[in-house]
Amino acid sequence: MPHAATLEELSSHIAAIQKVPGQLLEDAAPEVDLAGLRCIAQQLLELSRERRLAAKVSVSWPRAAVAVLLALGALITWIPALSYNFNGGFFMDDAMIKKNPNVYEELNWLRLFRTDYWGLDMFQGEWTHKSFRPLTVLSFRWNHALAGFEGSGFHVVNVLLNWVCSVLMGVLGFALGLPADFALLLGALFLAHPVHTESVLYIVGRADLLCLLLILVAALLYTPCVKELQPGFLLLPLSAVLMVAAGLCKETGFCFFGLLAGWEILGGLLTSWRRGRVLRILAMLLLGSLACGLRVWYTGTAIENMDPHSNPIAVHVDRGVRLRSYALLHGIYMKLLVFPNFLSYDYSFDAIPLVLDASDCRLLLPLVAYQGFFMLLALSLSVLHPHKQASEAPIVGMAILLLSFVPMSNILFPVGTMIGERLLYIPSAGLLLTVVSLVFSWKRRNSGAALLCIAGALGIWRCAVRVPEWKDSESITTADGLTQLNSDFAGRQMPCSRQTPAELFKCRIALAACDFARVQFNLANVYLQAKQYDLALDTYQRSINIDPTDHDALPLYHAGQILFFKGQHQEAARYLEKAVNGFFSPLTIQEEEIWHDYALSLWFVQKPQASIAHFQKALSINPTFTKAMNNMACAAGLGAITGILPREYYQHAINALDQAVRLDPANVLYWRNAVALMSGGGDESRAAATWQQLVAMDPQGAANPPKDCSWEFYFR
Repeated sequence: MPHAATLEELSSHIAAIQKVPGQLLEDAAPEVDLAGLRCIAQQLLELSRERRLAAKVSVSWPRAAVAVLLALGALITWIPALSYNFNGGFFMDDAMIKKNPNVYEELNWLRLFRTDYWGLDMFQGEWTHKSFRPLTVLSFRWNHALAGFEGSGFHVVNVLLNWVCSVLMGVLGFALGLPADFALLLGALFLAHPVHTESVLYIVGRADLLCLLLILVAALLYTPCVKELQPGFLLLPLSAVLMVAAGLCKETGFCFFGLLAGWEILGGLLTSWRRGRVLRILAMLLLGSLACGLRVWYTGTAIENMDPHSNPIAVHVDRGVRLRSYALLHGIYMKLLVFPNFLSYDYSFDAIPLVLDASDCRLLLPLVAYQGFFMLLALSLSVLHPHKQASEAPIVGMAILLLSFVPMSNILFPVGTMIGERLLYIPSAGLLLTVVSLVFSWKRRNSGAALLCIAGALGIWRCAVRVPEWKDSESITTADGLTQLNSDFAGRQMPCSRQTPAELFKCRIALAACDFARVQFNLANVYLQAKQYDLALDTYQRSINIDPTDHDALPLYHAGQILFFKGQHQEAARYLEKAVNGFFSPLTIQEEEIWHDYALSLWFVQKPQASIAHFQKALSINPTFTKAMNNMACAAGLGAITGILPREYYQHAINALDQAVRLDPANVLYWRNAVALMSGGGDESRAAATWQQLVAMDPQGAANPPKDCSWEFYFR
């Protein structure tokens, strides 16, 4: 059989052989030139490789140079974040990391696998997020082991992970058939996407960073299996392990077994169905189903005690309102992916009003988003051809987008937030891979690449503005409070006009809360931390006014604390009574703290018995709560001594202080209060003996014997 010289001739030979009936081939097998067929197949393989290699190296150097400049520009925008630390704090980073015993205490594997991402018990507590991410928590632990909570180590790791993911995005694009210039452009666009700022700079977002990194590594390792270059005996289990690890960084990772199985099915449709491919597909489907099933079985998916302020849609009674409102969220998510001009770290209560009526014009946004999705899907399917360059990349990108978006879409189960920009980190990777690949497949690719470069430049500018806003809690709270005044979602007009710049700034700060309750609440926390109590109280009250049901306990609690501190005890008790009946998350405040402060306020409004009853309520929640023991002892002891309570309360007071001293023997305040109550109760001998113990324990701190009981109060 003569050797073919061109790819077209080789293809014609293969096509002719495929048309021959199978029985005829079997009958003619002894007479067929098998050596010639092998030679043709080898030539076809070599010419195909040469053509693919030529396509990869035939890059546009001007386009590559622009892509490099974009990548450098995007890289520079993240550099300020390398110096950020926890000194400025951020409310959920504190709860997520600083208060998580899995991060800073001795490693307890049983506790690690019983607690969720926030350090709360998933099986016994009243509230849990069901976010089981032990590998991400371990990464926080390693951060703490290296440098503690001081310094910028946590932010440095997040920034580096983002850079690595950007590089891997380019490598994956190259492996899927993009030439080097388009692969560079893909990585640069990913690095420059402004919606990633929350994932990177809000340390909690590390779960998404680690998850995507492991998914990309698994996909790259598995590529030879899909291309039939390796049988998969080693790569398949290694990729499966990486996918499980991705799922233990964030639950979304388990869904990406579907990416590898779907990619194999696509390879079979485009090339051939060999036995090895079928076995790998079955193995991936089995392993993926097993991993997902075990994850759901172990923790479940329903959030215990859903916060109605974080996701008010999930608790709405009308199914139609829920469906329409979730559709609106999908449209907003797509808007953030395509046009991230408006960014906010919080979209909770009243940030996005519910869609109560089907005639709401905001529903046009999800309609456009769904139409755009199906258009991209149709275009991705249209380029699926074995002889077209980058034919797989668009549909692989769509698979990444779909597999990462569905778990966060509230379609399968409600999630714990209305909108979370950090949730778009992985979907953005899929969307960018699809768009860049489709532009490369387009006949007018130069024009498309130019538009992508312009989009990248705009993304760099938006990142350069957004990254400094995440420097600390005050800057991000103030920045988002101002931008939300002009939000598309709030739908309110700003009455600040015709004022001096200073007055306008104050007016805008004051109005920030009128749009987003949680942003206003966090701004009040900034004022409280700065000891600007009047500003903090006004800001908490504006946050309270947004919720007419008084359901959110935290602003009520903090406002009550400030009023108590200012001596307005009657008003403080009114706020704190609402707080104990409201909703709050144990991530931010422990329930016993609210009951304690309410009890303290009741004492100062001359309700001693109710005060002691509520101190006991706090102690029933936390039997080791020494602050409640001390203050209950003061209330019971002073009440018994002054006669406003029965005499037996005196012994209750002494017993409470005795227990507090046993739990915290180094606390001088508890010893002094015991001496004061014993002296006031006429028990001079015990008072003298207790005083001598205190003097022996702490000669300098003892000073003079106390005459009155001292209350223990501080802001949380």
